[in-house]
Amino acid sequence: MMSREIRNVLARLRWPDEYINVLRDIFAPAEIHLADKDDTDRVRELLGFCDVAVIDGVLDDSFLSAPNLKWAHCDQSGIDGFAPRRLADSDLIVTSSKGRSGPVLAEHAIFFMLAFCYDVKRLLRAQSRRVWADHGQNGLRGLHGRKVCIVGYGATGSHLAHQCRAFGMEITAYRRRNIPADVEDVTMFSREAGDRLKDAVSGADFTVMCAALNDDSYHMLGAREIAEMKPGGILVNMARAQLVDSAAMVAAMRSGQLGGAGLDVTDPIEPLPPWDRLWGQPNLILTPHVTPQMPDRTARTLDILRENAGRYRRGESLKFEFSAEDVFSMDGRPKYFKGYHRIMAMWKWLGERLV
Repeated sequence: MMSREIRNVLARLRWPDEYINVLRDIFAPAEIHLADKDDTDRVRELLGFCDVAVIDGVLDDSFLSAPNLKWAHCDQSGIDGFAPRRLADSDLIVTSSKGRSGPVLAEHAIFFMLAFCYDVKRLLRAQSRRVWADHGQNGLRGLHGRKVCIVGYGATGSHLAHQCRAFGMEITAYRRRNIPADVEDVTMFSREAGDRLKDAVSGADFTVMCAALNDDSYHMLGAREIAEMKPGGILVNMARAQLVDSAAMVAAMRSGQLGGAGLDVTDPIEPLPPWDRLWGQPNLILTPHVTPQMPDRTARTLDILRENAGRYRRGESLKFEFSAEDVFSMDGRPKYFKGYHRIMAMWKWLGERLV
């Protein structure tokens, strides 16, 4: 393997100086060139000669056409926002900060699961009315002894398996590769082994989506898979909304096949506009694509960059490197009407003052 040199690094980041200084140490003796995300002229200038880029957000075509750029790191967990086939076919190495928030994303999934176990929406309504609502408690069931299927077994899926095992749950998981789970007593299914997702979710009280979005995983959970879950089961999506057939999900919630859904993501629009019918689903708990921060999230990104900088210089493959399997070529972005963003900004401003 041929070693590679790093001379100039574009850092399109809004990090405190302490983290930028660590970045300088990681890439020394290369020069770090800072740019703001909104300063497109500065970014374009730096793309003219930088050989490495570390950016907040995802790429666009300007990075693919940069004459000297060899490696770009996107400081977020998924890059399906720009993952066309031409990116996989290019010589540009693209990596991400996949897994940096795995522990708290798993906690977020547990939050949804417990909220349904305790029927927390009813409890909060009763509390707001000063009612001691202990009726119906015999119908509540905790997590212990119940079955969860984890769809996608990366960092979030692994952390979730650890947490579910601590609750004494029966755990199945479904992943792309035929690799055993790193947690004891997890029954693993995989696409590589020829397993079907419908078999993995069979009889599940909870199905939690933790998978990456690509052309193979788009709408991977649909009506057939939901029908295999235990009647009244709960769907939790902590990953990407388009992993799930939204129409099938809503139909199952209305029929009672799904007892509810905990969503941190919505399809096809985020923020979900106030006129969307999904808001009216009584068995829905929705969070606005916001998970509590890791106390060391940026430090975890820097750990990834430190290891990858060493691998890059040694000519080795990099961690969390984009490949042809990660291509997402479908354009699911909605066509907004004129004034949509202004209406949503105003609605958010009003809402934040009422909550």
